[in-house]
Amino acid sequence: MARLDNRFWDRLIFHGISEKSKAAIEAMDKSEMSYHANERILAEGEPIDAICVILSGVLKSTEYTMEGKELNSSYFFEGKVIPGGDAFPFYLVYGGEKTYFFSTYCLKKATVVWLPVKTLFPIIEKDPVFLHNILVFVSQYSRYSRALLRCVQYRKVTERLAFWLTHVNDPGHPIPIPNSQEVLADMLHVNRSSLNQALGEMDDAGLIMLEGRTILVRDENKLRDSL
Repeated sequence: MARLDNRFWDRLIFHGISEKSKAAIEAMDKSEMSYHANERILAEGEPIDAICVILSGVLKSTEYTMEGKELNSSYFFEGKVIPGGDAFPFYLVYGGEKTYFFSTYCLKKATVVWLPVKTLFPIIEKDPVFLHNILVFVSQYSRYSRALLRCVQYRKVTERLAFWLTHVNDPGHPIPIPNSQEVLADMLHVNRSSLNQALGEMDDAGLIMLEGRTILVRDENKLRDSL
C-alpha cells in the first residue's frame, strides 16, 4: 500500500512516538480496506489478529444478550470525533482475548488500515511513549464507552441528549456531531426525527446553539438539572 499519510498519523496513539517506530510501522505488512454501509467486517468468533485504524467513515460493534437484545454498542470514527475511538481492539488484546465476542459492521462508508498484532505489539513495547499513548487511549475509550452505556439508560430522548452533551462530552468546548445526526441517533438508540426535534427544542430554549455540525452548550447547569 502507499505511504501512510496524516489521516493515519494524526491521532493520540502515534503522538510523539519515535521515528524508528514510525519506520517499522511503515515497513510492516499492513493492508488498507474500504467497506460499504451495512457491510459486516468482523464476525463473532473470528481470531483477533490485527488492529484496525479508521481513516474515514464509521464502524459499529454490538454485543447481544442470549435472547438477541442489543446489550452494548461501540462506535469507531476517523480522526478525533471520539477520544480513543478511532482504532480497536487494543483493550481486547491486552485483556487476553483471542477471538471477537461481537460482530462489527460498517455504519457509514469507511476506509481502514489493518496492522498485524504480532508485528505491531513488539514495536509498542519497545517505545515508552507509544506504550504510554496506548494506556491513555484505552483509558479514554473505556471511560467513553461506560458513559455512553449509562446515557442510553435514560428513558426520554431529551434526557439522553442532555447526558451525552454534559457527561459523555466536555460541555465547555464545541461538541462535534459524530459524522451525522443519523449516527448520533443510532448511538443514543433513538430515531432521527426525535433527535432532531430534541435538538431544536434545546436550541429554542437557549440551552444549546447549533452551528452546522457542531453543538455549543449555552446552559450546562439547566441541562444537568433536567436529568
